[in-house]
Amino acid sequence: MYQGGLFLKGLLNYLYQKDTKVFVYFNKKMRCRILDFIMPRITHLGGAIFTMLLCFILYVSGHKDAKIAATEAFITITGSQGIVQLFKRRIYRKRPYMVLPEVNTFWSKLLKDYSFPSGHTTAGFSLAAIIAMYFPAYSLITYSLAAMVGISRVYTGMHYPSDVLSGAFLGTAFAFLTHALL
Repeated sequence: MYQGGLFLKGLLNYLYQKDTKVFVYFNKKMRCRILDFIMPRITHLGGAIFTMLLCFILYVSGHKDAKIAATEAFITITGSQGIVQLFKRRIYRKRPYMVLPEVNTFWSKLLKDYSFPSGHTTAGFSLAAIIAMYFPAYSLITYSLAAMVGISRVYTGMHYPSDVLSGAFLGTAFAFLTHALL
C-alpha cells in the first residue's frame, strides 16, 4: 500500500475511535433516569410525523410568510431525506448497537437500515434553518431543539456523533440551497 493510503487508513481509524469514544460518553456515561425518559421522546421531533405535521399546521394556520416557510420546509425536508436515503444505500455504516457491545437502546423494534447520516437530525436542522430564516426570533429555539434531536439520536444508540454532525450539515445546507433557489 502506498504511503497516502496508509495515512488515510490511519486517519479514518483515528476518527472512528474518537467517534466511538464520544458515542460511549453520550450513550453510557451520561445515562440517568431523567434523560432516559426525555431523550426517546425528543428524538421524535425529527421524525416524519412531527416535521410534516408542523409544515402542514404552519401552512394551514399561517399568514403569507408562514405559508412560504412551510412550503420551503416541506421541499427541504423531502429533498434532504432523499439524499439521506441515497447516502444510506451507498455508505454501509452499521448502526452503533449493531457493532458496539452493550449499547443502550430504548425500543424493542430496532432499525435495520444504515446509520450514515442521521435522517432525524437532517430533518430537524432542515426545519430549524427554514424557520430561522423566516422567523429569526425563533432561531435559538429551533436550532436548540434540532441539536437536542441530534444528541438524542446518540443517547438512544441509533447513531454515531459523526452521523449526527453530517445530518446537521446536510439539513442546514439543503435548507439554504432550497431558500436560494426558491
